[in-house]
Amino acid sequence: MIIFDTNAVNLLPPQGPRADIIRKLRQSGHHRVAVPWMVLEEMAAHQAVFYPEKHRAVMNSLQKLRDVLPWELESSLEPLDLERLLGHWRSVYSEIFEVIETSGEVALKALAREASALRPAKRAKERSEGARDVAIWFSILEFLRANPDEHVFFVTNNTADFGDGISYPYPMDEDVRGLEDRITRLTDFAGVVSRFTKEVPGTEAEAAAAELLRSVGVRERVSQSAVEVLSSPTGFAGLGAADAMEEWCEWLASPEVDLLSVTEVTGHEIGGDVWYTANARWVLYGLAVNGDEAGARYIGCIWQMKVLFSTARGEETPTLLATTEPLPPNTGDEPCMTILRGLKQRVAGMTASAKTDLLAAYSLVERMVADQISAAMPKLDLAARQNQIAAQHFAQQYADMVNGPYQRAIQAWAAQQAQLVDGPLQRAARQMAARHAQLADGPAQRLARQWAASLPKLDIAAMLPQMNAAQRLAASLPHNIADPGAPWHDEDQDNGERLEFSDVEEAPASNADAADPDGDPPSDSQSE
Repeated sequence: MIIFDTNAVNLLPPQGPRADIIRKLRQSGHHRVAVPWMVLEEMAAHQAVFYPEKHRAVMNSLQKLRDVLPWELESSLEPLDLERLLGHWRSVYSEIFEVIETSGEVALKALAREASALRPAKRAKERSEGARDVAIWFSILEFLRANPDEHVFFVTNNTADFGDGISYPYPMDEDVRGLEDRITRLTDFAGVVSRFTKEVPGTEAEAAAAELLRSVGVRERVSQSAVEVLSSPTGFAGLGAADAMEEWCEWLASPEVDLLSVTEVTGHEIGGDVWYTANARWVLYGLAVNGDEAGARYIGCIWQMKVLFSTARGEETPTLLATTEPLPPNTGDEPCMTILRGLKQRVAGMTASAKTDLLAAYSLVERMVADQISAAMPKLDLAARQNQIAAQHFAQQYADMVNGPYQRAIQAWAAQQAQLVDGPLQRAARQMAARHAQLADGPAQRLARQWAASLPKLDIAAMLPQMNAAQRLAASLPHNIADPGAPWHDEDQDNGERLEFSDVEEAPASNADAADPDGDPPSDSQSE
C-alpha cells in the first residue's frame, strides 16, 4: 500500500502525468495507492480556498457596475456554494486515490495529542497545532493493524513532524512499536516512480499504443462512449455528407470510428505489465441530430481524448481520462479525409446490405399473406350463416398469421440486427419492425373485416333458382305423379345434388336475426 501525505500530492492536477502514474499503479493490480481521509479533505480545501474571496470580489464588481448604469443590470452571479465545490474535488480525488477512512476514535486521540503538543503535533508560539497530522499518523497505524499482511510506503517530506522514517520521536516511537518493519518512508513522488515503475522508451510506447487503439474492441468502446458523452444543447460543429459545415447536438446511433493519430505517449512498466497514457485523435462518422425538425443527417468530426491502457491485458478496454469537444475535420488534411471517406464507404455498404435484407424479409411476409388468402377463399360457402362463420374464421386466421411465428421471426430478426449493428442499421431495423407491426391492421385485414361485415346483407333468395307456378305445383305433388311426361328417374341412382324447395322455405329470412346478440358466431346446432 502506497499512502500519500498532503505535501506529496498537494494541488495535484487530475489530468497531469503524476495522476496518470497513480492510475497506472492502481489499474495494474500490483499496488494499492491511497490517502487518509484527512489528506483528502486537505486536498479539496486547498483547491477551494480562494473561492469565497473571489466570489465576493465579483459580487463587489457587479455592484459597482450597477452604481454607474442608468438601467437595471441583467447580469447576475449564482450564490456562493462552498460545499458544492468541496464535493466536486472530493469526488475527483476519490477517483484517483483509494481513501482510508478516519475513525471517530482516531479523531478524538488526534485532538487530545494536539492539546498536549506531542508529536506529530507541536507547539507554535503560544498555541498547539498539528491535529490533522496526528489524524493522518493514527490512520496509517490503524490501517496496518487492520491489515496484517500489508506493507505501507508512506510518502511525505514532512520529516520535522513525522521523523526521518528510521527513528521516531516520543511518543511516536511507542505508537509504531511492533510495526517498524512494515512501514517505509519515501520523501517525494519521484521516489514512488523510481521504486515502482520503469519508463518505456517513447518510440516503443507509440508503436504499441497505435496497434492497440486500432483494434476492433477499442474502436467499439470509443464509438459507445461517443454516444454516452457527446451531447450538448448548444451543439457541435461537424462536416456534413457534402463536406459542408453543419451543426449537430448528439448521435442518433453509435458512429463508425477509426484512429487518426496517437501523440504524447508515455509508458511505465509496473509489475511486469506496461501501462500507457496517450492522446488519441479519432475520426467519427454517423447519423446525428440537431434537435430541430431537419431530421437525422450524416456527420463527420474529430474527437480527441486521453486514455490509459495496457497492451498486456487485451481483454480490458482503455480508460478514458479526459475528452475534448469534437471538431469538424480539416478538409485540407489528406490523411484525415482519406479515413473519413473510408468510413463513409463502410456506412454505405452496411446500409445497402441492411436494405436488401429488409426487402427480402418483407417480401417473404407478403407472399405468406397471399398464400393464406388464396388458401382460405375456396372454402367459402354461399349460405349466409356459413359465409359469416367462414369470414370470421378467415379474419382470425389472418390475424393469427401476422402475429404468429412469421411475425415473431421478423421481430426477432429486427432485434438481432439492432444488437449486431448499433449504427445506421439500428434505425432501419426499428423501421422494419414498425412496418411489420402495422400488418396486424393492414389493408388485407381491413378488407377481410369489411367483407365479413357485409355478408349478412347478402340476399340469398335472389341467388336461388326462381320457380314459376307450374313448378311450384309440381313440387307440391307426390313425386310419382309430378310430371307424367318426364322420363323415369331413379333416386337411388341420382349422384347429383338437388335443391329441395322445402329446404328454402325452412331457411331463416335474415342471417343477421340468427346471430348471437353479443356478436359471437352461432354454434353448429343453431346453424343446422
